[in-house]
Amino acid sequence: MGNWCLCNALLTNSMKFLLNFFIKKRMKDMVNNNLEVSDSQIKEPIFNHLTMKTTGALLLTGDWGSGKTYHIKNKIFPLVEKETEFTPIIVSLYGEADRNIIAQKVLFSYFDSKGKNVNLGTGTIANNVKNLANAVPIIKKFVDIEKLILGAGENIFKLIPHDKLLICFDDIERMSDKINIDDFLGLINDLTENKGCKVLLIANKAKIEDGIKEKTIEKTIHFTPNLSEIFDNIVSDYPDSPFKSYLTNNKDLFVKTLTPNSEDAELNKELKIAFSNIRTLKFALEHFKVAFEILIGNAEITPLQKTQLKNIWIFTLSISIEFRKPNTITLEEKKELDNQTSTFSDFGFQDFKSFLHESKEETVKEDKWAYSEDFKKKYYNRLSEQYIYHEELYVLITSSKKINENQFKQNVEDSFKVTEGKINPAHQILSSFLQNGIWEYSNEDFAIALNRLLEYCEKGELEDVVSYLNAGVYLLGFNEIIAIEKDIITEKIKTGLDLFLPKVDFNAFVKTQFEMVQGEFKSEHLKLLVDHIKQKTKETEKIKAQEEIDDVQDLFQTDLSAFVKEFLPANLNIRSPDKPLFHNIETEVVKNGIKNAQSKGIVELSSLLKIRYLDVSFSEYLTDEIKFLNDLESGIAEIDFEQKTLSNHFLLNDLKPRITEAKQKLQGHIDHKNT
Repeated sequence: MGNWCLCNALLTNSMKFLLNFFIKKRMKDMVNNNLEVSDSQIKEPIFNHLTMKTTGALLLTGDWGSGKTYHIKNKIFPLVEKETEFTPIIVSLYGEADRNIIAQKVLFSYFDSKGKNVNLGTGTIANNVKNLANAVPIIKKFVDIEKLILGAGENIFKLIPHDKLLICFDDIERMSDKINIDDFLGLINDLTENKGCKVLLIANKAKIEDGIKEKTIEKTIHFTPNLSEIFDNIVSDYPDSPFKSYLTNNKDLFVKTLTPNSEDAELNKELKIAFSNIRTLKFALEHFKVAFEILIGNAEITPLQKTQLKNIWIFTLSISIEFRKPNTITLEEKKELDNQTSTFSDFGFQDFKSFLHESKEETVKEDKWAYSEDFKKKYYNRLSEQYIYHEELYVLITSSKKINENQFKQNVEDSFKVTEGKINPAHQILSSFLQNGIWEYSNEDFAIALNRLLEYCEKGELEDVVSYLNAGVYLLGFNEIIAIEKDIITEKIKTGLDLFLPKVDFNAFVKTQFEMVQGEFKSEHLKLLVDHIKQKTKETEKIKAQEEIDDVQDLFQTDLSAFVKEFLPANLNIRSPDKPLFHNIETEVVKNGIKNAQSKGIVELSSLLKIRYLDVSFSEYLTDEIKFLNDLESGIAEIDFEQKTLSNHFLLNDLKPRITEAKQKLQGHIDHKNT
C-alpha cells in the first residue's frame, strides 16, 4: 500500500507536469484560431446534463452510419469547450475486452484533449506510455511511467480531474463479449456516482441492451441527422470542380431523393435509416462522380444531360444502398434488376385504370420479380422517375471494375432514346405523360400531344415494345378527347408495330422484359396489342433466324475463327444473355465443320464454349444448344485419331473435355427445370 501511495504521488506530480506541458502546447496551437461552430439539435439536452446533478449516464442513440460520433466530435465537443468549463473526451469500446484497458484509453484520450497534436490515443497502450515518457525525458530519471500506468488498472481514474470531465463512450454495443456487462455498468456507475464525471454513451438504439438502460442511463436522446447539413458537409470535402458545382447547384434535387415521401409508413421508416447512413451516401457520391466526369467532364450541362444525371444518381444511390446490405445483390446476382422496366402503373395512376375498364386488383408477379418490383417501388416510383438499368455503373459499384467510357456513353444515349443529341420526340411526349403527369397539360395541349403520339406510333417511331403499350394506355384511355374510336387507334398502333418489330433484336433481355410487363395491360384493346406483339415476334424471329442461320452455317464450315469471333461478347466484364442459336445449325454442317477444322479454330472454339456456357450464369437460356454439343461430339467420334496431327491433339485434349463440361452445365439446367 505504501509503495502505491508513493507511486501515486510521484505519478500525480508527473501528470500535473505533463498536463501543464500539453495545455501550453495546445494554447500555442490555438493562437489566432477563432473557433466558429454552428448550433446543434442535441446541444440543449447534453448541456442540461452537464449542469444538472446526475447519478447516471446520458444515452445518445441513432442508426449505424448516421453520423452520431462525427456530430459529437465536430459539433458538440467544440461547443462544450467554448461555452463550458468541461473537458470532453471520447473513447471507442469497439472490441474492448478488459476494464483496465478502457481505463487506460480514458487517460490517453484525456491527454489527447490537452495536447491536440500529441495523438496519444491513436496507438497501442504500451506505445503511448513510452510516448508520454519521451515527451518529457526528465521524468524517466525518477519514475518508471510505463510500469506505473500499465499496473495501475482503474486507479488511473484517480489521476485525472473528475468534476469538469465529460467522458463519451462510443460503440458500446460492439464491446467484446469477454467483458461482463455488470462489470461495465459498475465502471459507469463508479464514474458517475463516486467520481462525479459526466458520462455520455453513444450506441445504436436497436442494438443496446434494455438492462443497460434500466440500471445506468438516466435519459435517452435520439440523434436524427439533418440531411441538408450532412450533404453540405460531404460536398465541402470535395475540391473545387464542375462536379462540386453541380452538387452545390442541385442540392434540392439530392435532398429530395434522400427524403422518404411514400404513403407507406414502413417503407418510409426503412428509407429513413438507409438515407441517413453517411458512409453509404459518400460511397454513392464517389461512384456517381465517376459517371459525372465521363458524361460531363468540364463541359456545360445541357437540359438533356441534367435529366440523365438525375436518373443516374437515383440508380447509383439505390444500388449502393442495396449492395451494402448483407445477402442482397452482387455482381453476379442481379435479381432481375437488369430486366426491369417502368410501365404506366409505376407512376401512381391507380385511378387511371378505370378509363380502361380494367380490374383494380393489382397484378401479382411471380417470386423472381418480387425483389426488382420492390426495388422500383422504393427508389423510383415514389419519385415518379423512370427506371433505367445502367449496366456499367452496376458493375462499377458491385465490383469496382473500370467503366468502359464509350460503352457507358452509348448506353446512356440509347436508354434515353437520343439521336444526335436530341431525345426522340415520340419518347419525349410519352415521358412527359409518365413522369411529369398529364395534369400539367392544358386541354388544347393535351389533345395535340395525344394526336402527335398516335402519329408517332403509327409510323413505328417508338423504340421499344413496352413504350407502344404505355402509349396505348393513354391513347385508348383518352380516345374521346381526340375523337377516334378505340378499334382505329388499336389498328394504327399495330401498323407501327409491324414497322418497328422487324428492327428489334429479340434477345433474352427484350423477351424477359416483355414477359414481365405484359400482365399490366389487361383491357380488351391492350390485350389485342399484346397478342399482336407475340404473333409478330414469332414471325419476325422465324425469318431472322433462318437468315442468320444460313450465314452462321456457312461460317462454321468455311472459317471457324470467323464463326467464333461473331459470337464473342464485346465486353467480357459486362455480359447480357446470349441468344439461343447454335441448335439450329444442321447436324451434318456441325460434323463436317469440326472434321475440317484447323488447330487455331479448334482452340478458339474451345474458348468460346467456356465463355458461352461456363463463365456466366446465363447458360440457363441456352439449354436447347445441347444438341449442338452432341453434334460436335458425333463429328469428333468420326475422326481418325490414328493420324498424329496438331489439330487432332487439340480436338482430344482441349475441345473434347470442354464439350463434356459444357454438356454437364446445360444438363444441370435441364434437370433443374424438370424438378
